[in-house]
Amino acid sequence: METRLVKICSVNDLPRNGGKGFQVGSLELGLFQVDGKIYATCDICSHEHEYLSDGWMEGDCVECPRHGARFSLKTGEALSLPATQPIETFQVERQGDDVLVAIPVKYLQAEGA
Repeated sequence: METRLVKICSVNDLPRNGGKGFQVGSLELGLFQVDGKIYATCDICSHEHEYLSDGWMEGDCVECPRHGARFSLKTGEALSLPATQPIETFQVERQGDDVLVAIPVKYLQAEGA
């Protein structure tokens, strides 16, 4: 899958041991900082439309604020019901204080970004 490296924010824009949502083209992107490591996932729960960046963090997992489904930030795997489908994850690169994410071109073309 073709991707483009897109600057999303500064490391300082992200809460420590928390998440923040961003709109990148047609993608709802969630960035999560856990003990200095940054993960990028789809920000929408695979069970029901809810922003995971509004959820709770526990280690390298995020819990959906609506029904409590848990997801691995490393792999996107659904770790608990009611979610059974994974969420998409994306490669993160840091350049100084900048956070860049490899965004699939399909999301960028949809909005002409």
